[in-house]
Amino acid sequence: MKRGPAFLLALCLFLTACTPPQVDCARSDVYCVGLVTDTGGLQDYGLTQSAWEGIQKALADGILQKADFIESVDARDYAKNLAYFADRKYDVIVASGISLDDETLQAADLYPDSVFIGLDQPSEPTRKNFISVTFPEDQGGFLAGVLAAGMTQTGVVGAACETAGIPSNWRACEGFRAGALHANPDLKVYVTYREDGSREDLFRDEAWGRQTALGMVKDGADIVFGVGGGTGQGAVVAASQAGAWAIGWEQDQAEVWPEAGKRILVSVTPDAGSILYQALVVIPAGPPPASLVGSMRLSPYHEAETFVPADLRQELSNLGTDLQNGGISTGVKPEEAQ
Repeated sequence: MKRGPAFLLALCLFLTACTPPQVDCARSDVYCVGLVTDTGGLQDYGLTQSAWEGIQKALADGILQKADFIESVDARDYAKNLAYFADRKYDVIVASGISLDDETLQAADLYPDSVFIGLDQPSEPTRKNFISVTFPEDQGGFLAGVLAAGMTQTGVVGAACETAGIPSNWRACEGFRAGALHANPDLKVYVTYREDGSREDLFRDEAWGRQTALGMVKDGADIVFGVGGGTGQGAVVAASQAGAWAIGWEQDQAEVWPEAGKRILVSVTPDAGSILYQALVVIPAGPPPASLVGSMRLSPYHEAETFVPADLRQELSNLGTDLQNGGISTGVKPEEAQ
């Protein structure tokens, strides 16, 4: 069928109106942020998911004009995925997780015009275009310990933890010990680290986590805190299946393991969204800070909410604020004494 010039003009205008304008990240007045995940993906119920929430809030508030993410399928893709955003002139590139630390620093050297934010990536020496974001694991462990002290019926609680040679694990588990004894000095607190297993099973030794948790339950523990990737998850699942309460770490374990969710009190996760939002606000104003410290937060209580007294939940909320503000200290050293 033949169409006249007026029809073609109307069609052109219609198509133009329905096609979203392309955002040019190379423009100085356009603020673009890209997020590269580790192999856990975007919806990890922890660090990365929280980070994306912070980015989305910045976008909704008009701080950003464009936000995108790439979910890494293989660790060998980290450098390529970071370069994808840098080549397209994204102003800020967020790398989520310590497993990307080497690639993030290399990208910062290769692309000095972009600012790189490494979540859970402590780094020395610093780069002018790199922000290291870390989290106070001892404070998160402290909250878990206070919760365990408030919920135990046997007076015995435990933590099954990946090696103490990794400072973040040490801080989390010694924070748990400190929090439990702060709330009740008469408690018996077991804290066991995986020190004799193979390096290949680091963060993946679910069998050790299960055995350790079951041993604690046999010795009277009715609450077990599991720390350290799959190793800690093994402890969480085993404790819940044995009828004890479990406390998760890093991810909302009730979401990760719904079959164990009925016996998971809560999980302690990094609040990457809040600190990342703050960083995205201040970066355009001047030189980026070399480092930032975020906070730890409690996940929803899910099915356990009816079992955790309201006054204990309020106490934990207040305690979290005091820890962040420096009103109370955990007393935990940054790492295990050598």
